[in-house]
Amino acid sequence: MNVLRPIQKEFYGDDHRWFFGTVINANPPAGLEGRVKVRINGVHSPSTGDIPERDLPWAQVLIPTTEGGSSGIGRIPQLTTGAFVFGVFLDGVSSQIPLVLGSLPRVEYPSNIQKQRRVSDANAVDFKEQRLQNIIVERLRDDAEQAGSLGVRRQQSLKFFIDNDYSLIHAAAITGALEGASAFFLYTSNPDDLRTGIGAWENISRTGSRFSELIRFASRNSPAADWKLFSVQLQFVLYELRNRFNNANKKLLNTTNLKDASDAVNRYYLDRFDNTEGLAQIAYDGALV
Repeated sequence: MNVLRPIQKEFYGDDHRWFFGTVINANPPAGLEGRVKVRINGVHSPSTGDIPERDLPWAQVLIPTTEGGSSGIGRIPQLTTGAFVFGVFLDGVSSQIPLVLGSLPRVEYPSNIQKQRRVSDANAVDFKEQRLQNIIVERLRDDAEQAGSLGVRRQQSLKFFIDNDYSLIHAAAITGALEGASAFFLYTSNPDDLRTGIGAWENISRTGSRFSELIRFASRNSPAADWKLFSVQLQFVLYELRNRFNNANKKLLNTTNLKDASDAVNRYYLDRFDNTEGLAQIAYDGALV
């Protein structure tokens, strides 16, 4: 006699739990492509001291039925860090397996750094048009000012890492170390130069090199992005810190002052022994003005 086995209650019935949350990492490690790390309202404390990022779940993301739904077929989710999302826990009251169903529009208030760069009549411009303008301005800036303004790039780097959940000290340490390594030069036009990019990555394209990984990282965007863009290289630094160089990231996050934080970035991420505490201090002080 066959006995019907009941479906586990947490995966069936009316006990599902809905949630709202914020995406804090949209660069999953290999094997988890398409997932995002979410800090969920009411479940996870907003303080990284209470619940550090490493303890947050990688949420699956629902895609429409117009996509293939199989590995290597169709597009992957395009959620970015900071997105406000809505979803459901697949395991009900256990609340350990989140599924993101979609994202919601949100109004973001400017940080102290963003307030220094106010854009007049921002509300008068349609969101899509504003986004397009931002992309055009970014490309023009990178093409016309390859070396860039140190002050502007320093501020952009600092803002980027603060927006991605780093403290001011740690963001300043990363920014100072990158400036010390490359002066924020995006690429070299001399094929004989040994290093290129803001991370002074080894200028060889062999498989497995960090430079080849930068190119591969840029090409994964839809549409593919130019690896020479400052914004793309910043995203690649963040991707490396949270994946291949996660140990360096942990050492950085365990520091409490600029000197130790700068040493951690230089030694364990950039593989350099330069003292960039002074540059980190300039970035730090600039954020407090």
